[in-house]
Amino acid sequence: MIFDPLELNYSKIRAYLDCPFLYRYIYVERKFAPQTPFSSLGLSVHEALGRYHARPGDLGDLIAHYEDAWLHQGYSTPQESMEFYKRGALVLEKWWTHFQEHPAQVLYSEKSFAFPFEKWLIKGTIDRVDRQPGGTVELLDYKMGFEDRNEWDVAGSLQLSIYALGLARALKQKVSSTGYFILSSLQKVSLPYDPSSEEATLALIRATGEKMLAMDMSRKGACARCAIRKFCPESEARD
Repeated sequence: MIFDPLELNYSKIRAYLDCPFLYRYIYVERKFAPQTPFSSLGLSVHEALGRYHARPGDLGDLIAHYEDAWLHQGYSTPQESMEFYKRGALVLEKWWTHFQEHPAQVLYSEKSFAFPFEKWLIKGTIDRVDRQPGGTVELLDYKMGFEDRNEWDVAGSLQLSIYALGLARALKQKVSSTGYFILSSLQKVSLPYDPSSEEATLALIRATGEKMLAMDMSRKGACARCAIRKFCPESEARD
């Protein structure tokens, strides 16, 4: 895939905000960060849920989607892979029961969007969008629950803000709320959506996009927490 500096998404912007060298390594040099057990599990579960929402069925169908979507990368041993597989299967089983007891009108699942903004094209893929009374929609992003999420996280989420823009501008939907669905605890954390925040989101996209175009490498992120700390030549935590 050819690198296009004018094509932005949340992951690119987040990587640059975390560390310009992380952005350069993954998106410019196309070297990619290695999978971990947690990232592989999260991707497998997300893919299974996306397939299930596209073709709803029973629990057996959901688990079949999970088996088909299972990623083997990132695990140190077959035993570790099986342990994480069982962990994800249990999460999905509990989610399926919860979804039967609390059904929702899912309008979109794994829905891609793209909209122009000045010189850039903003793209993304939304985990789930539910119909709400009055013709509005609720935007939900699935989270495994490896980290706690609360209303402050929702209010400050650049990801949810960009996705809400995509829903409004590309898919012509009126967003009434955004939030996370925590799979491990079966909890939804959401807040009413305020359209007046869109200008601030676009301003952040613009400012960050300009720095990315200029390849401004004048700062460095927290190397000790970086996914590529063992590979990045600029890392201060290579050992």
